[in-house]
Amino acid sequence: MNINRIGLEGLIKLYETAAKEVEKKTEKKREGHLTDNVSLSTEVVELRKALELASKVGEIREEKVARLKEKIEKGTYNVEGRLIAEKMIEDFLGGKLI
Repeated sequence: MNINRIGLEGLIKLYETAAKEVEKKTEKKREGHLTDNVSLSTEVVELRKALELASKVGEIREEKVARLKEKIEKGTYNVEGRLIAEKMIEDFLGGKLI
């Protein structure tokens, strides 16, 4: 899976720019009686977190990816079901494994 960091950054900047524009308009309206509030949706907050995590990850290790692809194609790639189950439970519990 290839994540396009530039696309995510552009999307987040778009939301932030829109939020700033609405905030400016809100400040102008405060002089009157009407006010608006703006907040970023949880999806945008999650996208920002994902982008930050993705930027911390190093470059793709081509050799490792090639080895895994080869094993998958040959049918020799095997992962223990126990490890998969542990990761699923850990993810479900928010990173806290029992």
